[in-house]
Amino acid sequence: MIWQLMKQDFRFQARHSFYIVYTFVSLFYIIILHWMPVDVRDDVAPVIVLMDPAAVGFFIVGAGVLLERSQGVLDPIFVTPIRLQDYIWSKAITLALLGFVSGEVVLIGSLGRLNWLGSIGLYAISVIMSLFGLALAVRAKTVNIFLMKASLAMIVLLLPLLSYFHLVSHSIFSVLPTAAALRLLSSSSATFSLFEEILAAANLCLWLVIAFQLAYKAYEHTGYK
Repeated sequence: MIWQLMKQDFRFQARHSFYIVYTFVSLFYIIILHWMPVDVRDDVAPVIVLMDPAAVGFFIVGAGVLLERSQGVLDPIFVTPIRLQDYIWSKAITLALLGFVSGEVVLIGSLGRLNWLGSIGLYAISVIMSLFGLALAVRAKTVNIFLMKASLAMIVLLLPLLSYFHLVSHSIFSVLPTAAALRLLSSSSATFSLFEEILAAANLCLWLVIAFQLAYKAYEHTGYK
């Protein structure tokens, strides 16, 4: 069942030009990064990848859910035998894949290399962001309400950037999934111990569970069971 849902989600995203938007956004960031010195590029590229494909996916998934609701797509879906968890995972996986591919393209196009730890971190944070977006979007009555809540959530999620750029250092920032993703994304240009990398991976796994539960509970609360 989930594979059928994923096919429908891919068609929905293609029909509403999600792929075209991501293509232009990715090209834009590659051009921006190529204007930067190589040493600066190594530090900035992980941040751009985090803020663009992953973070933008946070807003895109919300827009997609609100668009589906306005078109009356959700109600017919949930009177079928489709399980709620399959619907949620389908949305998160397909949109995260879009953000993941875009991020990988940016990294290859700007740095000319990839690292497998960064790829794991990028896809994991893309799924987490998509799940957060679903949790907020399904409760929002209007686009403006969703954008306001999403912007506030994004401010909190991007607090680890303060530590990354050595502006403010606080250990509590390391609890957030974005801190773990940044660590894995920058692992090719920074030295981290095996323990730190395992800890970052465990952090993302925990947040995957938390984000899914938040999305599931949000849909249950609105009556989609």
